Amino acid sequence: MPTSSKTLRRMIKILLAVVLGVVLFLGADRPAYAELPYTTYSSDTNDVWIRTPNAFVPKAVWGGLNHPEDLFMTSKDELYVADAGNNRIVQLDLEGRIVRTIPESTDQDPKAKLRKPEGVFVTEEGVIYVADTGSRRVAVFDREGKFAKELLAPSSELLPKTFVYAPLKVVVDQRGYIYLVTKGGYQGLLQLAPDGTFAGFYGANKVPTSWLDSLKRKFFTEEQLKEELSRLPGAVTNVTLDAKKFMFTVNKDLKSGQLKRLNFGGVDLLMNHNFAPWVKPLERFSFQDVHVDSHGVMSVVETAEGKIYQYDKYGQLLFLFGATSVGSEQRLGMFKRMTSIVADSNGTLYIADGELNRIQVMKRTHFGELVHQASYLDNQGKYEEARGLWEEIHRLNGMYDRAYLGIAKAMFKAGENEQAMAYFEQAKDKEGYSESYWQVRMNFLLQYFGTAMTVLTIVLIGFILGQKIIRSRKKPGLTDDQSEASAVNLPQRNSRLAFWARMLAEPWKQMLAMLRHPMNGMYDITASTQVRWRFALFFVVLGFVVIIAGKALVSMLFAAQRFETLNLTTEAMKYFLPWISWIVANYLTGSVMRGEGSFGKVFVVNSYALAPYILFILPIQWLSNALTLQEGIFYTAAHYLIIIWVFILIFVGTQNVHNYNLKEAIGMMSVSVVTFLCLWVFGFILIGLVYQATDFVTGFGQEVWLRVR
Repeated sequence: MPTSSKTLRRMIKILLAVVLGVVLFLGADRPAYAELPYTTYSSDTNDVWIRTPNAFVPKAVWGGLNHPEDLFMTSKDELYVADAGNNRIVQLDLEGRIVRTIPESTDQDPKAKLRKPEGVFVTEEGVIYVADTGSRRVAVFDREGKFAKELLAPSSELLPKTFVYAPLKVVVDQRGYIYLVTKGGYQGLLQLAPDGTFAGFYGANKVPTSWLDSLKRKFFTEEQLKEELSRLPGAVTNVTLDAKKFMFTVNKDLKSGQLKRLNFGGVDLLMNHNFAPWVKPLERFSFQDVHVDSHGVMSVVETAEGKIYQYDKYGQLLFLFGATSVGSEQRLGMFKRMTSIVADSNGTLYIADGELNRIQVMKRTHFGELVHQASYLDNQGKYEEARGLWEEIHRLNGMYDRAYLGIAKAMFKAGENEQAMAYFEQAKDKEGYSESYWQVRMNFLLQYFGTAMTVLTIVLIGFILGQKIIRSRKKPGLTDDQSEASAVNLPQRNSRLAFWARMLAEPWKQMLAMLRHPMNGMYDITASTQVRWRFALFFVVLGFVVIIAGKALVSMLFAAQRFETLNLTTEAMKYFLPWISWIVANYLTGSVMRGEGSFGKVFVVNSYALAPYILFILPIQWLSNALTLQEGIFYTAAHYLIIIWVFILIFVGTQNVHNYNLKEAIGMMSVSVVTFLCLWVFGFILIGLVYQATDFVTGFGQEVWLRVR
């Protein structure tokens, strides 16, 4: 018995060891990322955040630096660091080991000494350009690290008197022209010829103007205009070159064009793209640095929130990750003051932190690599090759919209148009959906057009013949006396039903009569005593129901937003508040201008004026499903026609209800519009005052409560 017990215990231990070994083996290549201090996100086509698997995870941290302000990665994966606090440029290998320092500690040339360098650039030939900020110059070293020359402040009459030559960042194009980011940077990049002479400014931003600025130019005094003209454009704060030698600039405090890809003429090839559409109008948002890899992927750092953004070559967000370090908290993946970012040929990121005095290395995960490869193939037009990658990405994260889009493009190219439509709809890509639908519709017409026309012709001929047969066999109807006698003999119950049927049908008859003859129809509605409030109110509510139903029926190509995201309360306020405001404004204006219409009549005629919208908007929304984006002009034109029709009926109704002539009606409508706007302005002011009063009372109450407690 003891022997068997020992054997059993030994077998259990062996089994546990085997299970533990299997678990450790299977999990060996799956590092736990749950402890990371950040979450990775992307965004869909509506700029809604989507959580994704981690695209980058921390790999290493390199210290031994003092305020690293700039990084540069050569095509040979040689990393250069502008170590400003130590007054040197450091070359590192990809393990963080120092290869050399520039200048060497043994270099006795006084011109080789650097003072707080904040920028570094290395040419293909190995020549090193340093933005020696503290010395206000550009220092040039040869490939051996020996001082070659310096570029001091250029002299030119074209330079503004207030210009300060303090280079912060430097790049050199293939012609040998030098481009400098200087302090301020409002004039753009300072461009120097290879010999250091002034060649102009490049890539400057413009001061945004609006219609309000145009009015100010007309009515402001010279002193006021000088104050307005003192506004400065967004400054260029950083610059880099991509593999194709296109220049990318980082621009401060712009609502769009935060990154620009400039050609030789200084034109932004990214078309002033907004890289941060989620930023609210009054918020400030600026990037710090950008790196562009050989596939066009832009990696950007934003210091305030400690975030790293990655975009594809067209400016579409791939990933967002990173976190800011608060207080003394220091964890991998957290930053305090990111100053620069570069990537090596394997996609590994190197981020300099000027306050923590270190470089963090972040390696790309399997998911991040899949997205990068698929995006690159997509941008090259190799949709079929990218399809397998997108399907794997979709398997890993079903909410990643770009996967739907990539699969849809591959299906469309393969001729799978109906399936492509479904995926384009999931990706919310209207252009792709429209092109796929056009192909589906064309194939359907080519296949069934002949049959459909034959059936239609037969039906039309049958209808005409049927009408002739019915007319030939039609019996004479009853005389008027017989009809009246029949009506008298109807049971009492049928008479009541007929009465209610006439009551319910009468408003609709008046509405149809108004559409056929607006002037006469509106006059009859105004003069009629049978038109009641409940019918008018019913039409107003029906108008709202039609709006909501139309949003459900309309094609995704013309939908302003997805139906499932609608907020009924918001939609009701957007519909009923302007409507009630207009009724009040119209009635008040009519009362002041001696109009004869009562509030009830004003309400009724404006309610009946909604008839075109109530009757025709749903068919138009439904028929939009048969149109492509290129045919959207018909949908838009139909909408505008209905709106114009409604406004005409409102005008005619106002003229009739207040008994105005044409001139008086035009004046009254103009004043009503002004009254309507005044009501809304007053409403906004009142809401603001109530909010401030509530906030004050709440804050005061909380303060009193804290003191009493």
